[in-house]
Amino acid sequence: MPGPVFLSGDEVTLRPPEREDLDAIHEWMNDPRVWRPALDSKPMNAELGEEFFKNVLTTEDGVQLLACVDEDPIGHVSLTGTQYGPTATDRARGRELAYHLDPEFHGRGYGTDATSTLLQYAFEDLNLRRVEANVGAFNDASIALLESLGFEREGARREAAYYRGDYYDMLTYGLLREEWDGSD
Repeated sequence: MPGPVFLSGDEVTLRPPEREDLDAIHEWMNDPRVWRPALDSKPMNAELGEEFFKNVLTTEDGVQLLACVDEDPIGHVSLTGTQYGPTATDRARGRELAYHLDPEFHGRGYGTDATSTLLQYAFEDLNLRRVEANVGAFNDASIALLESLGFEREGARREAAYYRGDYYDMLTYGLLREEWDGSD
């Protein structure tokens, strides 16, 4: 039985990860359509999946939620400290947004609904001032999702991402609370 719903979007619900979700998480993290764009090129076995569950998905260091359709998990969305560390982000009231969906559910609006729902929570409930996201310049779908939600491109770390044999810029996108249109 999955855990309780924490947030509800139009198409998806967001809930905390549970141990019974490890099989789905394990599958996603070993699917090249997920790990290549996420730039995480190491395989995850069951033991590493358990460590990821304990050390990342079930700590109080950030907000980690599974996007679900009809109670079945289809992806992961999170708000965590930024590259500048938790102290700096606490003072600036900012967090980093990250997300991925099972590729079988791409192109249906679920990613937009999940991230939009999490952004509403970030600005209205956590009282964040800004949310940022980092994405490889090769990842057109993720860039389109961020821009559709009002994120502005703030900069690039030149050739900081290695993807499928080539170097790409890592793009930083940001969204301020006053720019957020929660009506989406």
